[in-house]
Amino acid sequence: MDKKVICLTGFGPFAGNESCNASWEAVKRLPEEITVKNHSFRLEKLEVPVMYTDVDKTVPEIWKQDPILVIHCGVHGSTDKILLEKCAFKNCYGRPDWDGKCLPTSSADLCGHGQNCDRLETKFNVDKIAEELNQGKGEPLFETSTDVGSYLCGYIYVKSLDFSLDKTLFIHVPKEFIMNPTVVKQGILDVVHKCLDQIL
Repeated sequence: MDKKVICLTGFGPFAGNESCNASWEAVKRLPEEITVKNHSFRLEKLEVPVMYTDVDKTVPEIWKQDPILVIHCGVHGSTDKILLEKCAFKNCYGRPDWDGKCLPTSSADLCGHGQNCDRLETKFNVDKIAEELNQGKGEPLFETSTDVGSYLCGYIYVKSLDFSLDKTLFIHVPKEFIMNPTVVKQGILDVVHKCLDQIL
């Protein structure tokens, strides 16, 4: 029997993160497979260039695999926590990407859940996930956020939420010099397990 697929993405280099992107450094360290509640899952890990055209190509290819869970990750320049993003927006993408290209308009082209609204929100109870994962920790590692941003992080999130509100989440991670990628990797994996708890 084929294992169910969990897709996780991290971004490639961009301005201020030219040598590496902390999101991909963490995602690429994740295991190939995990087992949760006697279910086995294959983890597909993808590095996505910081370009609108690559997001437009990658997101539909991800959802064609009928994944049970999709988690996109990106680096946040001013956090020392792992941020679980609640929502993304449709009309705010006016900045050029890492290739210097802009969208035809500042709006993401959506044809699913986002056709008739400006804001899409994940169905995952991220407040519960953060609360549970912070239990027993002296210094909280996880926080929730409603500001995924108006660059490629927000863009990939809203594009995936357009496909599924029930299976999509975005995680912002700190830069490498703030939090070790191995710690971030474990944090992402812990979030994966909590998401599966809400799905299974």
